[in-house]
Amino acid sequence: MSQRFSLGEAALPLVTAAVLMGATILSGSTVLYPPLAAGVAVALVLALRKGFAWRELWQAATTGMKATLIPVSILVLVGCLIGVWKLSGTVPAMVYYGLGVASPRFLVPAAFVLALAMSMLLGTSVGTYSTLGVAIMGVAHGVGAPLPMVAGALVSGALFGDRSSPLAGSLNLNVAMTGTDLRRMLTVLAPTGVTAAVLTLIGYLVFGVGPTVEATSAGAAMREAIGAHFVISPWLLLPPVLVLGLAFLRVPVRWALGLGIVAGGVLSVLVAGTSVVEPVRAALLGYASQAGDKTLDKVFSGGGLFPMWSQFALLLIAGAFSGIMEKSGMLSVVFAQLVEGTRRSMALVGSTMLVSTGVALVAANQALPIIITGRMLRPIYDKAGVSANLLSRSLADSGTVLSGVIPWNLMGILAAAALGVPVRTFVPYAFFAFLLPVVSLGFTYVEERRGVTSVLGPSLEVTKGS
Repeated sequence: MSQRFSLGEAALPLVTAAVLMGATILSGSTVLYPPLAAGVAVALVLALRKGFAWRELWQAATTGMKATLIPVSILVLVGCLIGVWKLSGTVPAMVYYGLGVASPRFLVPAAFVLALAMSMLLGTSVGTYSTLGVAIMGVAHGVGAPLPMVAGALVSGALFGDRSSPLAGSLNLNVAMTGTDLRRMLTVLAPTGVTAAVLTLIGYLVFGVGPTVEATSAGAAMREAIGAHFVISPWLLLPPVLVLGLAFLRVPVRWALGLGIVAGGVLSVLVAGTSVVEPVRAALLGYASQAGDKTLDKVFSGGGLFPMWSQFALLLIAGAFSGIMEKSGMLSVVFAQLVEGTRRSMALVGSTMLVSTGVALVAANQALPIIITGRMLRPIYDKAGVSANLLSRSLADSGTVLSGVIPWNLMGILAAAALGVPVRTFVPYAFFAFLLPVVSLGFTYVEERRGVTSVLGPSLEVTKGS
């Protein structure tokens, strides 16, 4: 018979993984699964000592890993897509045409605004990264813009839509788990989201505006080099247009990415003149540019399935960690301490944000912070007489966006895979992800002081069928 864990025991696996992960990141290593595996090992030892059987812990671990299969499949498709699009000339064509219209000086703030608009339109950060993001990062290489800052701006913009778009899967999941109303939540989310976005844009205008003459000259030189070494044709823009169109039509992202890969493979044969085997090789192993220009070869090489094996291992181990922590009850022990006895809305919001972020750190995906925290805390909000609207907003303004800047979270891994920049380097420049929780806490404080019942009033009752 298993026994209850103390707070110290329950927190030990999380602390172990966090400390080792931090040390690994500070050392400059990009291989992050060993520290997470150490957290799994500590959790296993503690659970076994409390009387849990190997069989049930193994089942919990495999259940957790199975929950990552869809995210892993998306990561696989992104890796294959990048490799095929680089082979076919789609990525060089996107960069070539982008250099013709981009303003080098305002590239960073423009990247944020464009990614924000694209993600609001599509409701997906993955589609934004794999199309607009790839093109803008190529332009950034060409004009000599700071790559981590450009990537951070793209991530900030994409996370805004991931959290705010009525088409976003995360927002719809949020509404389902908290029992709120989608149309009502769009108005509740707007003040904090827009305020954080404006502050983010100001930050990029202050820190991200660069020189003009040198950047324009570098961009023109790279555009000329691309035209000389790659086949450039408007037809090569069809794959990203296809992916964007399918995303807009609400076709599941895996189908959109898969068809984008197929379209890129067909064009690599018909336009770039490769053999039929080359797209398959690029999808599996990535593409190695042989233009003979160091800059071009660096920018237009990469992608592929097998080069991403460490990210797959990271996600699977994270799934196992989440499964064991949840099955053993250690996760609930830690999070129960954060919300126990909490009644004031400000304290509830702070606790909710900590729990949501903690789940994002453990589960390594964006969905579980919404599912676990939403289900666990809705009764507590009801008991305290605080609106579920506030719960929904707190989830949207914490774990949902912070998932995108956690190096071992799927959201961060997908961004790094598509943009070609490690998470740890763009994290300091993803201003929106860090400003939003602060802004949200500020709004909650003011609302509590003023007694704003539209957010803090009785929980919204949702009738059947609504």
